[in-house]
Amino acid sequence: MQVNERLLPLVEVIEQATGQRVNLSTALRWCQQGVGGIRLESWKLGGRRLTSAEAVGRFLERTTAASDSGRQPVHLPSRSSASAHASAMRQLEADGL
Repeated sequence: MQVNERLLPLVEVIEQATGQRVNLSTALRWCQQGVGGIRLESWKLGGRRLTSAEAVGRFLERTTAASDSGRQPVHLPSRSSASAHASAMRQLEADGL
């Protein structure tokens, strides 16, 4: 973050910067897990997640550049799918397969 960047609530600044309203869970995922390994810069103040219009711009530039270069985004399995996979593997092992 640059000194002159103004921090605003996450969803609000994404909407201002892009003209698109995103769900809070989507915005939080961009901050915490990222897209293809690229995370939206954000800061937490109390219980609120904040970012800047400039950070949103950098995020969009980086994700667009990665997409345009043909680099495939990394998709990490959710906890529930990872847990289901582990359970299925244990069942297969128990069945002798």
